[in-house]
Amino acid sequence: MKEQALQFVLVLYHQSWQETPSRPLLIQFLVEHSDSHLLLVDNSPEPQLIPERNQARITYHHSPDNPGLATAYNQALVEATTHDAQWLVLLDQDTTLTSEYLAAIYDTQQRDTVVCRVPQIMVNQRQISPLLADTYIDHNWHYPPVGVTNRRIMAINSATIWRVSFLKELGGFNLAFPLDFLDHWLCYQVAKQKKEVDVLPITLTHDLSVLHYQSMSIKRYQAIVAAEHRYYTTIEPALKKRHEQQLLKRTVKQFFTVSNRAIWRATWQSYCNMRRDKR
Repeated sequence: MKEQALQFVLVLYHQSWQETPSRPLLIQFLVEHSDSHLLLVDNSPEPQLIPERNQARITYHHSPDNPGLATAYNQALVEATTHDAQWLVLLDQDTTLTSEYLAAIYDTQQRDTVVCRVPQIMVNQRQISPLLADTYIDHNWHYPPVGVTNRRIMAINSATIWRVSFLKELGGFNLAFPLDFLDHWLCYQVAKQKKEVDVLPITLTHDLSVLHYQSMSIKRYQAIVAAEHRYYTTIEPALKKRHEQQLLKRTVKQFFTVSNRAIWRATWQSYCNMRRDKR
């Protein structure tokens, strides 16, 4: 087995590959490390040409029905198995990679209990990932130290590096969370299986769309609150009451701060639904 082979997956949505910020670095890395591969999953309505397929190991898959992330990641897991890759790297079109990050993740020698490696992700000079997740995550964020930890953490999907054997033990990525809260489900599985996470001394920047209520469509926001409901009623029902409280606080705040009235109404409706759901 190729000890350092990496399988990358990058999901595009209404984004040109040629304009993706991390494209030049990724191409250079793939050319220099021929044992690594990239799966490009394009969830945009129209396909696009990928000229670099002739110089680097890139597989392109067009999914105009936009099935989300979980399906794309499961495709990448199959690719990783085919290529004997030990690690699967999840990438987002809005994350800006660095050469330091690529150098760090190519060093894949880790003890077996480490199943995930995560960089520190910054948005507007604030760290949004990873966060300590021993309790319900609200706006009082706490951060794990750099290095290997067995504390429970939550890390967003983008730029996380997952041990392929661990993902296969889980049966792949959970299709019940095709987009939102897939990262919560994954990190919950790490804690449930009593595995460890390696927090890298690497910082990346990211544009997280779910932080922008003013520009978010109501359809997108409804998908988020639906995923929240599904997660806290089926995966961690012990936190359901705490999530209800957070939804109520969010409703009040959005009423005064978000101009799109449909947003706060959707939050209020989700709160009412959570209250009615007795599971």
